Parts: sequence; C-alpha cells; structure tokens
Amino acid sequence: MGNANNKGPIPPPSSKPTPEGMVERLQEDVTCSICLDVLEDPVSIVCGHNFCRGYLAAHWSGVSAWGYQCPECRAPCSRNQMTPDTRLKSLVEKIRDLPREGTLTGTGTASPEPGPGARPEPGRPVQLVRLDKEWDLILDEEALSRCLEQGGVGDAPVCLVSIIGEQRRGKSFLLNYLLRRLRSLDVKDGSWMGREEEPLEGFEWRVGAHSVTKGVWAWSQPFWVPSEGGQVAVLLVDTEGSMDIARDTETSVKLSALSMLLGSYQILNVSSQLKDPDLEYLEMFLHVAEEVGKEYGLESIQHLDLLVRDWSSSLVLGTDGGKEHLRDVQQMLAVRSPCKHPKALEALNRSKTRCYLMPFPGKRIMTGSEGCVRDMDEDFRDSLRDYITGLVASAGHNIWRDRHGVLVTGSQLAAKIKEFSDLMKKHCFGFSSPTQMAITFHNQRVLDRASTDHTVFLREKDGDSRNMVACLKVRPSKMAELFAERRGQLLWRCRTDMREPAPEKEAQLTELEAVLTREAETFLESYGKRFKKFAILAGVSVGALALGPVGGAAGAGIAAAVIAAEAAGVLAVAEVVAIGVGAGAVAGMCVGGGVGGGVGGNIAQKDRQRAKAPGGRREEEDGTEDLSDEKPLI
Repeated sequence: MGNANNKGPIPPPSSKPTPEGMVERLQEDVTCSICLDVLEDPVSIVCGHNFCRGYLAAHWSGVSAWGYQCPECRAPCSRNQMTPDTRLKSLVEKIRDLPREGTLTGTGTASPEPGPGARPEPGRPVQLVRLDKEWDLILDEEALSRCLEQGGVGDAPVCLVSIIGEQRRGKSFLLNYLLRRLRSLDVKDGSWMGREEEPLEGFEWRVGAHSVTKGVWAWSQPFWVPSEGGQVAVLLVDTEGSMDIARDTETSVKLSALSMLLGSYQILNVSSQLKDPDLEYLEMFLHVAEEVGKEYGLESIQHLDLLVRDWSSSLVLGTDGGKEHLRDVQQMLAVRSPCKHPKALEALNRSKTRCYLMPFPGKRIMTGSEGCVRDMDEDFRDSLRDYITGLVASAGHNIWRDRHGVLVTGSQLAAKIKEFSDLMKKHCFGFSSPTQMAITFHNQRVLDRASTDHTVFLREKDGDSRNMVACLKVRPSKMAELFAERRGQLLWRCRTDMREPAPEKEAQLTELEAVLTREAETFLESYGKRFKKFAILAGVSVGALALGPVGGAAGAGIAAAVIAAEAAGVLAVAEVVAIGVGAGAVAGMCVGGGVGGGVGGNIAQKDRQRAKAPGGRREEEDGTEDLSDEKPLI
C-alpha cells in the first residue's frame, strides 16, 4: 500500500482576507433581502429570517391578511409577529462603525474624515444627555464628539436645529420628516416626503400618551447644505423634559441651558395655541438662554420658531396665520401691567422670531399609524411640506455665531458644552432657577479670577527668583509669608465678591484655599532649593573674589550655615566649607572657614528661633546682627 495519502491533495493555504473584505463579508450577513442594504431596525419573523421593519411593512402593504409570506423563503407569516431583534440591531450598529472599503490605508490607519461634499452615512439617533435615577444630567462626551468634532464638522460652521416642547406633541415625528428632506436636498418637488405607504423612521417615536424620548438626542451624522460662505453642517437635536417646570425646575433649567447651546435654530413646539404655560416656559427658557449666552460668549437666541400644532381657531394656516396669532399674543402681553412675561414679549417682537400654524394631522395618524404620508389629512400634509421646505432653505443662514458675529465651529461649540457640563457637576445646588444659575455663573467667575491671579503672582515670583541677586534678597521663610498674605487677600476678595444665596460658598472657598496652598507649597519647595544653590555660589564667589582667601572661606561658612538653617540642604555643611577653603587656596583658609561658620551659626540660630516663635513673631534682637527677613542676605 505504501505511504499513499488517502485525503487527496493538500489545498494551498488560504490568503488572509483584507480588513475591507472582512467588513464586506460581515455586511453581507446583515443585509436586508428586500432593500439590499444593511438592516435598519431589524425584525425577525416566524421562519427566522430578518428584514428592515419599514421595508417589510411596505412589502406586505396591500396584501390580504391571508397572503403574508416571507420574502425570502415564501413561508406563511403573520404581519403581527414581527419581533424586534435587539441583538442583531446591536451587531449592525457595531458593523456600521467598522471602516468601509477604501477607508483603510496600507498601514491600517484610517484615512482622513470626510468633509463637506462627502456622501453622508445613514446615521442614527444618539443620546447626548441622559437623566439618571436622581434626575441628574449626564453628558455623553464621546457621543457629543462624534456629532460635533468628527466627519469634518469640527472645523466647519454649524446650524443646529433644536426642537423643544411638551411631550407627546409630535416633536420626533417632525424631525423624522426633516430628516427625509435633508436626505433629498436636490429634489425640487414634494416627492422628498416619501412613498405614500412608507413607514416613518429615524428618531424613535410612537403615537400614544407615554413619552418616548428622555433627555437630549441628536442625529449622529451631519447634513451639508450650501450657504453664501460655503457648506454648513446641519444637525438635528430633540429634547424631552425641559418644559416640565412644575415637576423639577432644576432639571428644566439644565435641559433648557443645554438646548440653548445645542440650537442655533430653536423650535418651540406647542399645542393648539400659545397659552400662558407656554409663555411661562418661554420666559424661563429666554432667561436661561440670556445667562448662558453671556457666560459662553454666544448670541442667546439666533432664530426662534413658535410652531403651533393642531390649530383649529381659524382657517388661515402657515406663516400668514402665524403672523395673526403672534400679533394677538403680543397685544395680550403688552396690555398687561406689569407685563407677566417681559422677556417673552421682547423675543416675540424680534425680527428673527416667527410663528407657524399647522392643522390637526388626521385621525389615521393619531390612531396607531406608522407615520405614512397616505395617513395624513391633505391640509396637514401641505403645511408640513411647506414648513420643512422653508426651514431647510433658511438653515444655511442660521449658523451658530458668537456675540460679535464670528462663526462658531463644531469643535468650539463642543468645548463650550463640555465646560457647561463640568460646571453642572461642580455645582450641585446651582441651578434651582435661572436667577440661581446666574449667581452660580458669577461666583464661578470670581473663583476662577482668584485662581488666575494666584497663578500670575506665582509666575512673577518664579521669574524674579531666577536671578541670584533678587532671589537672595528674599529668604524662603519670607517668601512663604508673602504667599500666605496673597492667599488671604484672594480669599477675602472672593468672600466679598461672591453673590448670595450661595449654599456651596464655604465649601468652594475651602476648596480654593486648599488649591492655592498646594500651588504655593510646590513653588516654595523649588524656591528653597534655588535659594540654597544661590547662597552657596554667593558665599564662595563673592568672598573669594572680593575679600580674599580668608573671606572666601568665611563666605562659604556663612553660606553653609544659612543653608543648614533652611533645612534639607543641597550640599552638606562640611562640603560647603571645603568649597570655601578650596576657593581661597592660600594660607588662612581654615581661619576664614571658622569665622564664616560662626557667623553662619548665628544666622541659623536666629532663623530657628524665628520659626519657633508663635504666629510668626520675630525674636528680640540679641545685638549680634540685624538678621530679620526685612534685611536681605546680600
């Protein structure tokens, strides 16, 4: 039989797939067989196959209840048994984050991020701010960075369309149709609204009384729209909970502040008409926006839309109806004395504020619909199309700017949002009202100014001490007194300038004192070493050159004794005396060293006595020599 190989020829080793090829293979496994694209909101049916929820519903639309079949294997199915596949959805999201073909270089590093003009990724809603169990706001800085600092947005001008308002009033519904428009910027007619039976997708939404969105959400990908200065990155933001003043004012204030930072184009979404509770919230929001704008150098409200939903008080809709309603509200507020909502009245009179009226969307939309165009009443469909078309057309003109009119980039805006998030973490009780928030901003500025002034003082002393003559004029013990005096001045100024009520004031002052003390101790340790080094050099060189050999040794002895008095010397006393002796290098050196040691010993004794004196009180002079800190060493 011999050594015949019964397993057949050995196949050649398979080549390792490239990263691009691996991503393609993974994408094949998560592709919908209907739309031939990566699964979006994947659902599983009874036969085990997976599809995009929207495309499967569209595929089955118009089919009788007895005719539902799997598009892939033709097995009988039930439309009511589409099960969300959360595990597959998570896998799809991870695969989407992997580099696609053409995005990897030969070294395995990612190529530069796409900028304006690049084809946008599909995108998905990401939560920027969530509320924990204690209703504290938690900023997801990684998600914020993905939205505002990557994909070319970091260096580009940005327009953030932010919608705020009561829950269950169609905010997410509106944003999803805005998504459709931004995805079809080149479409000139109304076909951008989608097919008649196409289910609405994007931000999570549903009909009913229960809230869906919590905190602040944003669409993960920007949309690039043209403007006079070039391309502008448009991002969409959805906020829930900011109008719930009665339940939690502090959360409302914080969410309003974040909504202001995240919106250069603000939409206040209200129901039926602009009512007193809406004006009350608008008053609070404008107060918050004004303080946040001052603090971060931004124009507080660049554009405000009052979007009135379910309007039924007149037949005039849209912009024309909005003008009439706005005039009525302005007149109502103006005749009140005193005006109950002065900031709201001021905002309503601005040229950058407009009101738009939209009718009731229709019973089919409000009773379990998937948001399809075919379920809308005709007048609502027309109003929705006109409103969104006008909004997108003006987006390029509502770019974030600072108070001086300078464009704000995505990265700059992200930095301001992160700074505000840090402030919220630092001040647990500083946002109970817009007024208290203004006090918190002011007090933090006072503390920051004190910290900055201390840093300047430290740098001045550090610069002066690098000169030997200037350094030896101020002993370390005297320098410590100067820093303690400066620290006391800064703390007194903070205590005087900080506004009340400030429940965290004492804790903040204690924390500031600890920080300033640590900074001073770090500098004084370095200063002490520098002083000792200069004392050695002065004792040796000045004594040797000016007083002769004996004086050189004496100077070295004095320097060594002074260093010993200041603790933990750079060189031992014997080493310094030896330096002095060597510098003299003539007869009489030992005599000089002894004299210097004696004088230096007196200096050391005086410093030790002064250090032990209570309250820093200086000992009475013994007639040996004036060695106070007011009398410099040289």
